[in-house]
Amino acid sequence: MNLRRLEYFLTVVEEGSVSLAARRLNMTQPPLSQAIQALEREVGAELLLRLPRGVEPTLAGRLLAEQGKDLLRWSGRVEDSVRRIGQGLEGRLRIACVPSISWSLLPPLLKRFSVEAEGVEVLLSDPNPLQVLNRVADGGADVGFIAPTDTVAVAAAYPALVVEQLTEMPLGLVVPLDRGPVGGPVEASTYARDAWIIPEAVPGFPGLAELAEELWRREGFRPARVQYVSTLQTALPLVAAGLGVGLMPTDLVRLFSSGVRAIEVAGGIAPLRPALIRSAQMRPSPALERFLAVVGGSFTTSGSSIPLGKEPHGQ
Repeated sequence: MNLRRLEYFLTVVEEGSVSLAARRLNMTQPPLSQAIQALEREVGAELLLRLPRGVEPTLAGRLLAEQGKDLLRWSGRVEDSVRRIGQGLEGRLRIACVPSISWSLLPPLLKRFSVEAEGVEVLLSDPNPLQVLNRVADGGADVGFIAPTDTVAVAAAYPALVVEQLTEMPLGLVVPLDRGPVGGPVEASTYARDAWIIPEAVPGFPGLAELAEELWRREGFRPARVQYVSTLQTALPLVAAGLGVGLMPTDLVRLFSSGVRAIEVAGGIAPLRPALIRSAQMRPSPALERFLAVVGGSFTTSGSSIPLGKEPHGQ
């Protein structure tokens, strides 16, 4: 049904006159009469009785007049929703994010995004890094966040993905609150006799396990025991309980400072490099475009916003 004709018909019914309705609609009477006749042909029923002084709806016309207003309101809501989805103000955004970022960098991004696009439903999952990569590559997530040690290697291994490094995440040696020197860097070998609690290696993904191995080789020791855990968050309570030490982002330690503290390692440790990943083959949805704008406005390199624009591109 032509909604413009329906609107004309409802105006005629309200005015009880084609001429008065034409005046209200700022149009002449002939095209209005033609529009009503076209609507009658469209619905297959006579809608108006032409009287000496005006018009009145037929039985079919009264039914259409009663339900036509609801139809126009409903169509208006649909049109508004479609427009808002096209502007990225409504819809759905699926984010796959490793736990270290979901606890630290992601919350302020989501807070800002929710202010700009409160109608967008955000679905968040926290799989391991390899699963994040595969979900985004397979279309199971719109965008992902990972924290590798080498974003260039990840981009080379996943040419179907755009890998955008956002920042660097400094690492420290995490020890129980009552252990270790206060202030100043410490030699990693000081803790050679302790258990080291490290997130397990993910095949094909450069992460903390590889950094720990590199540190041990550099310092010429191997810990008395290495306990591998699923995530950094799993390691924190174990360290706090005095069961070992670990390598963790210092920002994450500050979030969970109860019972643990981070110490600078002499000689330094290469940082993690949090990165946003998205498909290089599919154009971002309007909701994702709006989210990318939020992320791009939140991270800068050399004073310039990192490009997270609309068109897919590699690095």
